[in-house]
Amino acid sequence: MLQSNYYRLLPELIPVLPDHMPEAIDVGSVVGIHGGNFFSENGERVAPVYRRKGLQDTLNLLNPVKGVLQFYVKDRTLEGIWDKRREIYTQLQEFPWQAIVAPNYSVYEDAPRIDHLYNIKRSSIVYNEMMDAGLPAVPDISWYNKIDLDQWIQEINRKNIKCIAFSFQTVGTSLRASNLYVHYLAAFKYLTERIPGETEIIVAGMVSPKRVQLLKEICKNPLSILNQSAYVHSRRGSLSETGKAPGELSKNQILLRNLAYYANAYKREV
Repeated sequence: MLQSNYYRLLPELIPVLPDHMPEAIDVGSVVGIHGGNFFSENGERVAPVYRRKGLQDTLNLLNPVKGVLQFYVKDRTLEGIWDKRREIYTQLQEFPWQAIVAPNYSVYEDAPRIDHLYNIKRSSIVYNEMMDAGLPAVPDISWYNKIDLDQWIQEINRKNIKCIAFSFQTVGTSLRASNLYVHYLAAFKYLTERIPGETEIIVAGMVSPKRVQLLKEICKNPLSILNQSAYVHSRRGSLSETGKAPGELSKNQILLRNLAYYANAYKREV
């Protein structure tokens, strides 16, 4: 059973910055924090540089920020987090969070059903424990079939959950068949048709403006998109809108242009 949580009042675009910026930059007041870099490789502790310098200085940001921590990371890291989670909750309390998405423990298609249930349960346990620790936790909707989705729907409605996370991304090559996107989209539609329209949804693994607009056509829920593509494209020296490299702009300037492009493209069409 899930504990109730609160509206997180997140922006529509959450820029994910996985690492230190070579030049200081202002990307807004809320930033996505990549769990793969925030934790040690084995997941057993927060990376020392973050504990020593905090979010703002570690990422080299001009202004203070609140983080949205995501746990879409390798299984090895997730297992370490599970084993040392009590210590990690204490470490997480050192940081200014707007939201923390509960770990997405893998639900592999070719795994036994008992493994699915175990990993879904583990994610719920961590969510509830983070809530007990006073952290702004958000449940991650991990699932394998309609039964899992129905269980989540029941809990969201019964406990009046205000903010959830839904991932369209996968790790590895054996998770789904070739129609992953359609499969996940159908699940998202099924879920959002059965929960309150005001429930906030943090979306991972879906950054294409056309696909985000499709999500908005499917549901009325407020969506917040975790977007690392703007950063990745800028490090490659290319604009997200055109894929071209504007030679006269610095990488930071390209990043800001990319973020402005996505922010504008994500606006809900009337």
